[in-house]
Amino acid sequence: MGRELARRHVDIQHSPEKCRFLRILISSDPIQKQLDLSEFNASLRNRLDLSDGKAAMVLENYQADYSDNEGDFYAKYHHSAFLVLKLVGRDDYDGRDDVLDECERIGEELMGAYIEQLTAAGLRITPDDVLQEAIGPIGDGLVGCRFNYVFRSAATQALTYQPSKFLD
Repeated sequence: MGRELARRHVDIQHSPEKCRFLRILISSDPIQKQLDLSEFNASLRNRLDLSDGKAAMVLENYQADYSDNEGDFYAKYHHSAFLVLKLVGRDDYDGRDDVLDECERIGEELMGAYIEQLTAAGLRITPDDVLQEAIGPIGDGLVGCRFNYVFRSAATQALTYQPSKFLD
């Protein structure tokens, strides 16, 4: 879904020729997370094509936790995030503010599409499940916004013991 939204959004326009979408794996372990982010930062300058003032979308993998209603239903909570990034000159502080505003607008448009599509797929997400924050600078002048979000799905079937899946 993220790749398709990045392809279709007018301010991103990801394509095989113009890489403006990345999916990254980030660990929840604090030490490993720092290593993951360092590796991600090192690879950014070699992969993203932000020519023509376009933005990039970077989608993080989701982490999940589960809950039990103490009855007949288990829920799975998917925690994820995406970044919207643009280039700005290192000492261009006024430009940085403009880019942050632009990235926030783009991120809100993407988040609106996520909410619409996840809801249509029968998953539970509302604006109450979203947190946005400004980020940057990253690497050589990337700034933007990070959108953290949570959506819920049923996990009853997945977490039900299935004896046929185990050997004696």
